[in-house]
Amino acid sequence: MIVCMLWTLERLDDLLRQLRVRRGDSTLVEVKRAWGGAPSLGQTLCAFANMPEGGTIILGVDEASGFQITGVRDVAALEAAVAAQARTAVTPPVHVSFETLIAGRATVLIATVASLPLIDKPCRFQGRAYLRLADGDYPMSEQETWQLAALQERPRDDLVGVPDSALGSLDPTLTDALVAEVRRTSRRLRDQPDVAILEARRAIVESEATIAGLYALGTYPQKFEPRFSITASARDEGATDGVRMRDLAHFTGPVPDLVDDAVAWVARNTRSAVVVGGDGHVRDQPEIPPVAVRGFVTNALVHRDVSDLSHGKQVEIRLLPDRLVITNPGGLWGISREELGTPSGRSARNEYLYEICQSISTADGKRVVEGEGGGIREATAALSAAGLREPTLIDKGVSFTVIIWLPRPEPVVRYQQSVGSARGDASRWEAGPGQTADALECVGQPETARDATGGQMEAGRVDPRHMDTVVNEGPIVHALAEGPRSIVDLTYLTDLTRRQVKYSLDLLCHSGRVSVEGGQGRKNTVYRLAGPGYLP
Repeated sequence: MIVCMLWTLERLDDLLRQLRVRRGDSTLVEVKRAWGGAPSLGQTLCAFANMPEGGTIILGVDEASGFQITGVRDVAALEAAVAAQARTAVTPPVHVSFETLIAGRATVLIATVASLPLIDKPCRFQGRAYLRLADGDYPMSEQETWQLAALQERPRDDLVGVPDSALGSLDPTLTDALVAEVRRTSRRLRDQPDVAILEARRAIVESEATIAGLYALGTYPQKFEPRFSITASARDEGATDGVRMRDLAHFTGPVPDLVDDAVAWVARNTRSAVVVGGDGHVRDQPEIPPVAVRGFVTNALVHRDVSDLSHGKQVEIRLLPDRLVITNPGGLWGISREELGTPSGRSARNEYLYEICQSISTADGKRVVEGEGGGIREATAALSAAGLREPTLIDKGVSFTVIIWLPRPEPVVRYQQSVGSARGDASRWEAGPGQTADALECVGQPETARDATGGQMEAGRVDPRHMDTVVNEGPIVHALAEGPRSIVDLTYLTDLTRRQVKYSLDLLCHSGRVSVEGGQGRKNTVYRLAGPGYLP
C-alpha cells in the first residue's frame, strides 16, 4: 500500500514561521504541545468537522514558546488517543488521518480532520455545535446551526416573494435597463411585454417583487429587508483595542448603489499616490485597486445568504491598519475555495439574483456582474499587478470572508527631476516603488546613505539603477530590526515578492548592512542586521 505524504518538514517549517508572525493559531490550523499525552480535542475536532475544508491539528509544537517544535513522547499512543476522541467524543464521528514527521530528535504528529458531508452536519461536542473563528473554536448559535443544515438543499431563496411589495417597489430606470437587455439577447422574450419579461427573469412573482428583484432593482430594498445593506468602518490607527472607529457608514439602496458606495468608501479611507503621467495629467493611484474592491464587494453582495436564516446579518466591511476585511453571511455553495477564480470555478448561490445583476449596470456604466465567474479572478489579478499579496479567502459555511492585505508603509519618495521610464511615461510619486529617474529625494533619510555597492552617496541622492531596491529595503530593514528573519518571514511581513526580497537582501549583504546565517539552499537560513544601520 502506497501512502501519499502530504506534509514535509519544509512545509511544516514554513507554516510555523507564518504562525509566529501571526502570534497565534489560524482558522484551519491548531497546534498543541501534547508532551504529556493527548489533550482534550473535542471542541476542535467538532469545529474542524463543521468547516467546509476541515482542518489540521499539529501535536508536538509549543505555541507558548514561539511555536517551537518540542515533539511528543509516544506517537503511537497519542495517535490512538486522538482517533478515539474522533470516534467517541463528537457526534457524528469524524474521520482523521495521521502523518508523522521527524524533526531532528523530535517527533511531530499531524492530524488532518476531514469535513463532514453536508448531510451529517452539524457535528456536535457534548451537545453543542462548534465552528472555527481565527485561532479558536466558538459555539454556533441556533441560527448558524440552521444555516448549516439548510445548505443540504439547493438554495432557492432569491425566488421568494416579498410581502407587501409590488411592481411599484422596483426602480423604473433599473427595470427598463433589465428589460432592454433581455430583449436584446433573448429571441424568445423579445416581443413580450415588460411585465412578462420581469416575471420570466424572476424579478416579480404574481403581484410581489421577489428577493432577487427587490435586492437588485428595488427603489429602496431596505424598507422591506434591512439586512440587504452594508456596514463599513475603519479602525483608528491610534486604537489598540479595536474599539475606536472612524467613518462608520451604512449603505442602502439596490445592489448597484451598494457597489458604488462601498468602492467610494474604501477609496476615501485608503491612501493613494499622486502620479503625473507622460501626458502631463495628474492622477491618483489607489492603495488598493478599485477593480479588486469592486469584484470582492460584488461577490459578497450577490452570493450572500438571502434566506430567512440571515435576518439581521449584513455584508460587513472593516478596514484595519494592515488589511481590508469583507464578510458576507452564507458560505460557498456547489464550489470549493480552491476552485474560486479558476475557469471551472462557477457556482451561483442565488442564480436568479446573479442573472439579473448580469443585465444591469452601476452609475459608471459597468455591469454589476460580468459573468463567466471572472470576478474573483480579475480582482486577484489586479492585486497581483499592484504588487499586493494574494487575498486570503475563508469559508466557514455560515459566512465567507475575503481579506485584502494592504501594502506596508514605505519610505516617502518624491522625484526632483521626472524623466521617461522604460515604458515612456514620467511619474511623480508621493509614495511607492518601482519607478526610474535621474534623481530622487528620500524624505526622512539620514544625511548620507550607501549606494548598492556600499559606497557613500550625496544626501538625498540615489543611484537610479538601484532605485527599486532602495525603496524596497525600507520594509526589509524594519522587519530585521525586530530580529533575525528568513526569506519566507520577510516575504510575509513586507508584502514584497520573494524575488524582490532576495534581490534586496543580496545587495544589503554585499554592502555589509545585513549578515546571513546559513546559506543558499540550506534550511533555517536567516538574515540579521549587521549593525545599527539606519531605519528609513
